[in-house]
Amino acid sequence: MSGTHPARTGDGARYARTGAICLVAAALGALAMVLPAVAGSETAPTVTAVNSTGLYEEQIHSWSPSHVTVGEGGSVTLTNPTTVPHGVRWVSSPATPACTSGVPVGTTLSASGTEWSGSCTFAQPGTYVFYCTVHGAAMSGTITVANPSEVPTGTNPSPSPTPTPGSPGTGSGSGAGAGGGEPGTAGTGAPGAGGKASPFAAGALKLASAQRGDAVHGSLALSSAAAGGRLEVDLLANGATLPGASGGHARRVRVGRFERGSLGAGTVRFGVALSAKARAALKHAGRLALTVRIELTPRGGRSAELTRAVVLRPPAR
Repeated sequence: MSGTHPARTGDGARYARTGAICLVAAALGALAMVLPAVAGSETAPTVTAVNSTGLYEEQIHSWSPSHVTVGEGGSVTLTNPTTVPHGVRWVSSPATPACTSGVPVGTTLSASGTEWSGSCTFAQPGTYVFYCTVHGAAMSGTITVANPSEVPTGTNPSPSPTPTPGSPGTGSGSGAGAGGGEPGTAGTGAPGAGGKASPFAAGALKLASAQRGDAVHGSLALSSAAAGGRLEVDLLANGATLPGASGGHARRVRVGRFERGSLGAGTVRFGVALSAKARAALKHAGRLALTVRIELTPRGGRSAELTRAVVLRPPAR
């Protein structure tokens, strides 16, 4: 009887060793399956073009988030999922980023588009500042490129959801947050969610949607918050409708501009004349569809914008 115990003991030891080996193999197999999943989840941060409408129907545009950080050699996805034209203009950078063809990059309005997406790669460390080619400094973003070991975990916030037009954003002290919050309650001078009063007075814009002539006329009521600021009114047309257009592209082209500085509270009247090409297009087609973009930049404040559609017809005979 006693002679059988060593054999049983040996069998048990072999079984134990075999079980341990199986457990280790299973753990290694599970780790091999997990590691690729973890590596695959490390995606580039995404910066998204966001549009919203303020309390007095001013259009507010922003990049969300407005600041991201990546390691040297890293990439950032840039996207405009909206039907409002946006583009990318690098205004300050240690080197030119390498962007895919999906990102419209340039220095003019023609470098813009709707519903696009692509990525840019950053080979050199430093700070990269970019504006929208359509909305300028009012829609700016920053990408910081650091050594991979210097990029802290959780640096990049998730993009804010696109606000519903007419709803308040998540404004902070600048007058609009990452989601493009409302600039405040205009006309009264009282701060709104953004902590700043709006430069627009109640019932700010008077602009007929159908006009005749070779210029667009309107008026804008300003609050005291606009004092000392600057006004710009641009007329934008579909480039494919203008003489000499090639390729039938649908990018917006500026065909008129009105500027005024040192603003004060009260009503500003404006008349924006068409360029020669736009006048020729109007004469040829008998009508010209325009987007009127009004940008108001208060002194020391954040720009606010209004956009309206206007159809222009030749002067009545």
